[in-house]
Amino acid sequence: MLKALAQRVTNFVELSINRLFTSDRKRYISDKLTQKQKDTIKKILFLGKYQTQEREVRRVNHLLYNLGFRKRGLAELEKFFYQNEDQYLKKLAAWELLLWHANQYTEEGARKCLEILPWVAQEEKDPVHIRKAAIMTAECLNRLGKAAEAKYVLSPLLESTKGGNPHPDLYLAIANLESSITEKMEWVNKSLQLNGMSMITLESSALSSPYDSIEMDRSLPARQNEPKAKSETSNHLSLVTVIMPVYNAEDVIRTSLQSILAQTWTNLEVLVTDDCSNDSTAQLVEAYAAEDSRIRLIKAESNGGAYVARNLALKEASGDFVTVNDADDWSHAEKIETQVNHLLKNKTVIGNTSEQARATNDLIFYRRGKPGWYIFSNMSSFMFRRKPVMEAIGFWDSVRFAADSEFIRRIKKVFGEKSIAYLTTGPLSFQRQSDSSLTGNEAFGYHGFKMGARREYEEAHDYFHQTSKHLSYSFPLKTRPFAVPEPMWPKREVKKGERRHFDVVIVSDFRFDDPTTVRNTEEILVHRQKYERIGLIQLSEYNVAPDRTIHANIREMLNQDYVQMIVYGEKIACDTLIIRHLPSLQEWQRYVPDVKAGQIHVVINQLPKRIQQCQTHVKEFFGESGIWYPFNPSVYKELQENDTASIIVADRVWTHND
Repeated sequence: MLKALAQRVTNFVELSINRLFTSDRKRYISDKLTQKQKDTIKKILFLGKYQTQEREVRRVNHLLYNLGFRKRGLAELEKFFYQNEDQYLKKLAAWELLLWHANQYTEEGARKCLEILPWVAQEEKDPVHIRKAAIMTAECLNRLGKAAEAKYVLSPLLESTKGGNPHPDLYLAIANLESSITEKMEWVNKSLQLNGMSMITLESSALSSPYDSIEMDRSLPARQNEPKAKSETSNHLSLVTVIMPVYNAEDVIRTSLQSILAQTWTNLEVLVTDDCSNDSTAQLVEAYAAEDSRIRLIKAESNGGAYVARNLALKEASGDFVTVNDADDWSHAEKIETQVNHLLKNKTVIGNTSEQARATNDLIFYRRGKPGWYIFSNMSSFMFRRKPVMEAIGFWDSVRFAADSEFIRRIKKVFGEKSIAYLTTGPLSFQRQSDSSLTGNEAFGYHGFKMGARREYEEAHDYFHQTSKHLSYSFPLKTRPFAVPEPMWPKREVKKGERRHFDVVIVSDFRFDDPTTVRNTEEILVHRQKYERIGLIQLSEYNVAPDRTIHANIREMLNQDYVQMIVYGEKIACDTLIIRHLPSLQEWQRYVPDVKAGQIHVVINQLPKRIQQCQTHVKEFFGESGIWYPFNPSVYKELQENDTASIIVADRVWTHND
């Protein structure tokens, strides 16, 4: 009875919060709270109806995106939407479904998105949701060649406060609908002016793309900038080191360098690290350095990826503050000044970021996963106080990708959660979106969620941060603090497209506690005595809580180099592939590495309900059905009593010596 009463009270509190606070207000309050405070509130509201439904949709999202259960995940969302009478759950599912279809970037996806959108928009009063729905509607109509209809959808939001206007995302959405570059630039400038930034224009004589023609509009008076604050240690302007890692960037380096040299904060040290380019990148940088003494070229001895290149520059940096500008990204002239002034005014803040939008060469803006949002925090713009950060946590992790978030998490761990500020600046950088970006680097890129190598890396560094007191990384990094997947190594084991070889590869769900972990550990230790190279493939079971991570025992084995975790996007060959957890085979999942196995052994601990489907997935994932081994005589007997004619069953129970 007490539980029922608590649930009714919680439901009432949740309902009151949802009615009283808009999304913007909730976000404002959330930004003021620490993670511990947020977790406490979530615990209080845990029994609430809305919290329960939101957790359920988050669970399915995690399975769909992070773990790659696309068929089952989509089916669950469709069930929530089409077969559920609860309006709140129905709307949550509708948002996720329309986003999924829109993110396919196809005409069919646009049509499916438009079918669902009216449902989320009806009776909606939250300005943020109204704006998001309108932007998604316009985007899909435009994809279907209906730009005029798309403008008609967005126009009413410009004339009222219904969509929480003015808002820079709305202006970028309208910019996408303009065929005239002049009119497009008017809307882009409106998005900048909302946050008090100066306007931009396109160089009239330029023969290059609109993106590469961007320059500050000198025909207008510059904004009235705040007086430039002096350095904390001298009577001069603070020196800012801008690190720019480059690799084969001859087609894009001019735009990025010129945008940095045009910064209103002029006291700069621009360190460009060439990561062994085989084009004319280095020569172009040298030509710029000959004209501007603030630029210095650093040449890497071997190709190690963007973060090794950053560290080479960080080792030589002398600025009060350090930031990064990627080789193919344009930055607004007031970006660095905006971030520096914030840090000089807020002494307890260790670092900050500005915002960006993704843009093609024709200045078409792209969302990054979220519905109706073009503008998001720019991780590479992260500006930090060099001395305290270098003294406390050292360098970026020496991996090929994904180290920005790890670096920031270490800073928060040492200096506190509120030591990082995410500034609302509007789009002060345009992240260049190439024509192939939506599908290019599908396995290792960031698509708004972490999967494969990035998910494994996040779990690995979070485990290390929780279990180690030593969070300072040196450079060069002689010994890794924790294991990472091979595609992230600065010195790759094989060339692109080649297969790495393992003696034995064990496939299981390594997130479970005993007895599954005991069996997995035994399997690893037995084979480790006989073989040098043992690989693991994490194949997830569908019906497992999404917050489960790789078991600590397995994580320690990875960190001790007993085994290696093989991830989606890798190509490997092995003598023997052993599948130890049959429930992981019951649902199709996308993120499976490309494996060529000499022999495949499937160990059956207990007979699954859909054994034929498991067999189908073994063949689909790994090329052959393999030989199936019962774990003990009881399972062997059960196999004989069931219809398993299509499966090759061994004539004995499983031993590690098979």
